[in-house]
Amino acid sequence: MMIVLSLLTQVLTIAKTSLVAGTFGLSTEMDAYNFANSIISLLFGLFAGGIPTIVIPSYVKNEDRKNIDGFLTLIYGALLIFIAFILIFRYQIVGLFSNRNEMFINVVCNVLLILFFAQYFMSLTEIVVAYFQCKNKYNLPKIISLFSQLIVVGALLINKNLSIYEYTFIVGFGMIFNFIVDMFLALKYGWRYKPNVNLKNKEVIKLLKIFLPIVLSCSVYNISLFIDSTIASRLTVGKLSILSYSNQISGIINTVLLGNLTTYIYPKIISKIDENEQFYFWDKSFLFHAIVVLITVGFIVIGKEGISLLFEHGSFDSYATSSVFIGTIIYILGMQTNIIRDLIYRFFYAIGDTRTPATNSIYVSILNMIISIILVYLIGFYGIIVGTIVASFFSLIFILIKFNKKIGINFSKRKILVSYLKNILVGILTLVIVILTKIFFPIDSKLLSIFIYGIETVIVYIFICFIISKNILNSLKTL
Repeated sequence: MMIVLSLLTQVLTIAKTSLVAGTFGLSTEMDAYNFANSIISLLFGLFAGGIPTIVIPSYVKNEDRKNIDGFLTLIYGALLIFIAFILIFRYQIVGLFSNRNEMFINVVCNVLLILFFAQYFMSLTEIVVAYFQCKNKYNLPKIISLFSQLIVVGALLINKNLSIYEYTFIVGFGMIFNFIVDMFLALKYGWRYKPNVNLKNKEVIKLLKIFLPIVLSCSVYNISLFIDSTIASRLTVGKLSILSYSNQISGIINTVLLGNLTTYIYPKIISKIDENEQFYFWDKSFLFHAIVVLITVGFIVIGKEGISLLFEHGSFDSYATSSVFIGTIIYILGMQTNIIRDLIYRFFYAIGDTRTPATNSIYVSILNMIISIILVYLIGFYGIIVGTIVASFFSLIFILIKFNKKIGINFSKRKILVSYLKNILVGILTLVIVILTKIFFPIDSKLLSIFIYGIETVIVYIFICFIISKNILNSLKTL
């Protein structure tokens, strides 16, 4: 049900992106909006990104509410101060990181005013979403998000010839609506919050100490993403939009499946951690990796037709389709390492160790920035994305080494490696079979080809899993 609701929401997100792509294409206005969004993602990723990781264990264990309230008051108070600082000096900040013309800078600064206000309230919903998860109401916030996206898409359909500022206001209104309904229902189901500033509270200090490594981890990671956007903004007009569209499409895939799976599995990891048994953890990592491989193969097979069908209209031409398709493939290839790494991070979080994942993220994010800057000069625009993927691979290697050293892999290392390699082998065989089918039995209709080749990909993948990696299917049954 979580996946179905997320899928419906992401269908609306795709519709929204399609309408926006047709209106703005690869334009200066869209570049400016995306650059403003990258600044906002940097700041809110820094402060609010790790909130669920901290509050979920506190809600699960029914800890004193004053401690959680004190922690949240300090975090969101600091966030408000940073927002005020950026808005006051926004022209200077944007001018420092961008070499674009005055129009670009003005659009970025005006969009920042609107989105910062809306995003601050939207970020507060992270708290109540975590509360809903602990009360086994996983789908309630997803239903609310679905309706908020429906409002946004409906408004865009009514006014197709809108300006970039009108689009920003519509997006902001959707965020505010989401916040209001989330808060109303959270209060109805027993969530409470009272501002509380007490720096002498030992439990609040403890939560802040746990949170600090997550802040460092998220800040370096989000800085690397911001630098990617900065590099793209200094290239020709449209490159930043290509980067953003590619990121959005891969993000949709990540949210629908991987985001829901990791959200679902994190409380279970916490509950099973005392059993000192890693079978459940590694078994689900094999399953999640297999799902990512299937997604990767499926996108390679039908992704270009899908992008063309959904986005190629108005100002979004065939060049944009090909560019976004290539960029998205590179991003999706990196999901194979990201899903395993993120699960290992959650294992560390479950035992209260946030420093190890944070340290790992800092080293790898710095490596990501260096590699991306080098590759963009060697191979051009796509070097930005390739650098991220290369860094993700090293991130997984490093955290596996630390996991083995600090916790100990209480599972066959050979089986771990073989299981992942089996998934990749199944994916390669599936890709070869389906691509050959496309070559020898071409279908002119884009919609029909997506349907036929998509179904073939799933059937072939499952069939080969029965032969090579049957354990994956057994793992799915016990999820």
